[in-house]
Amino acid sequence: MFTCVFLCTFAAKDDETTMPERCRYECIRLTGVSALLHFLVDGLCICCLYLTTADCAEMVMTYVVYNVLAFLTQPLTGWMADSLKQKHWMLLASVLLLTLAVMMAAVTTDNGQQTTGYGLLVVSVLLGIGNSLFHVWGGKQTAVRTENDIRALGVFVSTGAFGLAIGAVFASWLLLYALLLSICLLAMTAVFLFPERRYTYEDGCYSVFGDWNGIWFFIVLIMLIVAGRSFASEAFTVGITKGRVLILVLGATSMLGKMAGGWLVKGLGMWKAVLLMVLGAILCFIGKDVHISVVLTGLFLVNCTMPITLYWANVFLRGREGLAFGLLAAALMPGYLLAQTELPIVRIIGALIPTILIEYGVLWMLKERRKKVLLSSIAVNVLTNVPLNLYLNFIDESLSSILIGEVAVFLIEAVWYWFFTRSLKQATIYSFLCNAISFLVGWLLFMLFVCISIFTSNYLYGDIF
Repeated sequence: MFTCVFLCTFAAKDDETTMPERCRYECIRLTGVSALLHFLVDGLCICCLYLTTADCAEMVMTYVVYNVLAFLTQPLTGWMADSLKQKHWMLLASVLLLTLAVMMAAVTTDNGQQTTGYGLLVVSVLLGIGNSLFHVWGGKQTAVRTENDIRALGVFVSTGAFGLAIGAVFASWLLLYALLLSICLLAMTAVFLFPERRYTYEDGCYSVFGDWNGIWFFIVLIMLIVAGRSFASEAFTVGITKGRVLILVLGATSMLGKMAGGWLVKGLGMWKAVLLMVLGAILCFIGKDVHISVVLTGLFLVNCTMPITLYWANVFLRGREGLAFGLLAAALMPGYLLAQTELPIVRIIGALIPTILIEYGVLWMLKERRKKVLLSSIAVNVLTNVPLNLYLNFIDESLSSILIGEVAVFLIEAVWYWFFTRSLKQATIYSFLCNAISFLVGWLLFMLFVCISIFTSNYLYGDIF
């Protein structure tokens, strides 16, 4: 259904499209087929895992192996996708591995009783590698053939979330076989409909900003944003009891958010859309205890940023779109794992990443473009923010300690920036504005959270109405 909606909408006349008219409909068909395959592949993987690990003592190990191979190997398989001339072999290899995984799952299951040991490990390995190969194939093909159209990117990445929900909620052997048959048929259709041809980004109509000097800095920055988004997405739903209906609703919300992100950018412009998504997500996170609709709205807005980060990664790594997709996929894992724990390190990292982004943004708005200064801002934030938060978390978190710590950080950063700028006035301005804006943003968000919490508490207990 969602693929049909996309095809109909995308086919509408659009004077601002980034794709040449001669390959417009080929791009539409490719994106639709790839998105449907994404839905089927993710649904098959989670369905197969559910069927083979029910009431299994080795379930944790199985899911760890699968996720490591499915996500953390994507930079390697992405590099392979960039190197291969015949990309369809990656799709066919993925289908073969997924087929072998389903066969192994059927063999290692006897009368509905799941077996453990090497059979289960082989299933998770085959699923993980097959999943990794498919994702970078789809990401590479969609980016290259649509010339990095942000709407197509959003549609391709969106369907996996709903596939996971469907596979988890309706897990059965009948569904598993139906998914595998659909994947095989659709993959063969893709190979025949979209034959390999000479196609390079030199044919594209946009350019890379800058050269290779400093490119990897921006890639790492995008990966940090992706990890933060993964953490935020999980943090919205941590602690919520997830029944079958809610799992489907969360999956659909994530899918629609990723799909809508590209269209919002096209309609509002890049920076207006980003501002709307970020501010809206922050407000929803603060008020997520008010109602489940606030949680869903926040989850929708967080997922809207997915095609944006992928678009910019492709811009900076033009010609290496498989690697770009793989790096961002690998960056999802740290954020997901952090959201599943309540260790103090989570709070420390949760404070560090926004601080780095805010202070980097302040320097950029001050028209600072020297790479050594911009990079040094990240380093000095790690050196000052982490010790300060360790002290506040484990020794003393009083207001006086916070103020003394902020003054100390201001002085340290002023000396630090002086070392790189050799201007005491400029270093003092940088340090003061970076720390003042970062502190005020954090303080305002905290006060907003307190106000919403008080209002919610009074509302729920009937003290106001």
